[in-house]
Amino acid sequence: MHHAIPLILLSACLLGGCGSAPKVTSMERVEQLYAEGLDGAATRAADILVRTRAPGRAEAAWYGGLAAYREGNDSQARSLFKTAATSRTQQIAGGAEAMLGQLSTRRFDYAEALQHFERAWLLLRGTDQRQATLRGVAAARCSGNSQALARWEGRLKSAESAAPSTDSDEAWVLQAGAYRNRTAADTHAARLRPRATRAGVGAVTVRSRRDSGGIWWLVQCGGFASRTEASAARRSLNSDDLIVARRTP
Repeated sequence: MHHAIPLILLSACLLGGCGSAPKVTSMERVEQLYAEGLDGAATRAADILVRTRAPGRAEAAWYGGLAAYREGNDSQARSLFKTAATSRTQQIAGGAEAMLGQLSTRRFDYAEALQHFERAWLLLRGTDQRQATLRGVAAARCSGNSQALARWEGRLKSAESAAPSTDSDEAWVLQAGAYRNRTAADTHAARLRPRATRAGVGAVTVRSRRDSGGIWWLVQCGGFASRTEASAARRSLNSDDLIVARRTP
């Protein structure tokens, strides 16, 4: 009884200022704050959920970690990504491990980075796994560990030889957005991945397309044999912000 009131007041001060009405702290709220670019508020809200061991805290920690990373607060980002790495959703846990690897690389702790990239590689699939592989190769080169480098380069070679073709068997995708800025596209992709994973519609990727004005970065997910199949997947996500589109080569 005694501890409930301070927690409510703390939530109100952190999210909306002590003079405004308190807002409910939830994973969805953290995601919204992150999407709106309110990184400080997203980080603090995620921290509340982690410290109170609230439902959805691992997923909230993912968005809070991304917000802290975007702010340049590596210490807070590391703490939140460690919680996100416990998520039962492989895409989130793997993404968190990959981000922990990047943070370790920033500190020139390549041995630790390789451990995180290893766990990320085991959890992720598709383009995300390939990105983890590329970072693993880079960390292994910097570490001077020839055995690790040979292992990661072997994985990269296997991934490239097994890359899916863009044949008509998966000619359709769901497209969530098109951006001139790669960072904006990556941010949107990170926001979409948990929804896509829960709906089981396939991996979220960022693909590039060049036109006379420069490069467009396209946020797409899944791969479908027909427009009908893609439309059914779109309905499963119950979202008006996705369109059915041809796969970008």
